[in-house]
Amino acid sequence: MLNHGFKLIKHKPINLVLFIKKLKFHNFEFAVDVPEIQVMSKLSANTPSLVHELFKTRPLIAVMALAGCIGLTSIQGCSKDMEAENGEMKHAKMELAASLITTSRVRSRSIEDTVSSTGQIASISTPMISAEVTGRIITIAKDIGNSVKKGEIIAQIDPEMSRLKQTATHANVKRLEAIITNKESMLERNQQLLSKGFISNSRYDDAEAQLTATKEQLAQAKANYHSASEQFSKTNVRSSVDGQIIKRLISIGDYASKGKPLFEISTSGKLQVVLLFPEAMSSRFKQGQVVRLSTPTNPNEIAEGQITEILSAIDTSNRSIRIVVEVENPGQWKPGASVTGEVVLATKEQALVVPAQAIVLRPAGQVVYIVENGHVKQRIVTTGQTINGEVEILEGVNSGEQIANDGAGFLADNAMIRIQGVN
Repeated sequence: MLNHGFKLIKHKPINLVLFIKKLKFHNFEFAVDVPEIQVMSKLSANTPSLVHELFKTRPLIAVMALAGCIGLTSIQGCSKDMEAENGEMKHAKMELAASLITTSRVRSRSIEDTVSSTGQIASISTPMISAEVTGRIITIAKDIGNSVKKGEIIAQIDPEMSRLKQTATHANVKRLEAIITNKESMLERNQQLLSKGFISNSRYDDAEAQLTATKEQLAQAKANYHSASEQFSKTNVRSSVDGQIIKRLISIGDYASKGKPLFEISTSGKLQVVLLFPEAMSSRFKQGQVVRLSTPTNPNEIAEGQITEILSAIDTSNRSIRIVVEVENPGQWKPGASVTGEVVLATKEQALVVPAQAIVLRPAGQVVYIVENGHVKQRIVTTGQTINGEVEILEGVNSGEQIANDGAGFLADNAMIRIQGVN
């Protein structure tokens, strides 16, 4: 620092040229304005003696020179600071301009080639329950939709006529049993009389034949009684299988003749599903292919079956083919309910897949964005099927390539990116 005080005084005119040369010799440069003359000078920090001399001899000029140097130094420093700030702002703007995304890798996995369709559940067995006796319907215990067990009463026919017949046949059996008991006693007495010669052989033979005939009549009477008892028991209409009533063909008061259908019951143990597919796909189906089935009411309950039959006839109303699938009932599936079937046509090994959100629709088609050195490159792809949020890529990418995931929809070709995370 310069600790020398000074005061402004008038001086004689100076030789500016000589003065400037002297300053330049000492590497001292400054800017000073004099009438009609502007001189550029440069000051070095290593010339303190010259600065001291200048303040002693020419204080006004020294002050002007010093102010000019300070101004130049400040301007140069500000310029450097502004350049640094501009660089930082430019970098910040570039960061703001870059899109924030997450990325993932193209990976390979085994996937199934499947096709899906809807169909209807049917029962393999649907027996018809018919009347086995004649009479009027007096009770209906089960209705459409009710579940029934084998042997459970579902209706009742008026049993009065059957009861009367049972009573009559039972009385006939008792009557014949009494006659036989009497005839056996008579035959025993006749045998004693024959041994004593009181009756002829022919009379004894007649008594014996009558007993035999009566025994035959008793056997027939017992058969009639058994039939009448069975008919009486059949006035209670019972289910022949475990299942569900899908049709009721009678009402209380109807007259049911023997053989008349009363109920239709669907068994729920083993089910049959019919699925419809376009006729153009008929060549892709084969017997034995695995089919996964689910219902809208319980989509998480999956039943697996196989194609048992491919119907050759084409449905003329909708130009479709029908495939038949047999499956064990997984729980509470009901015949007549709708079902979704997924047929496994083939299994692809090492198929390439990407997350579904990585696929973006552009005018050029479906594309993904490949991450390269802080930028993305647009790549057109050909997609296959979608499975559990992943899309099969048939053409356009390689396994292991890094692609934009979340935020891909906001990108363009060669866009700058900032990566937030990798999935």
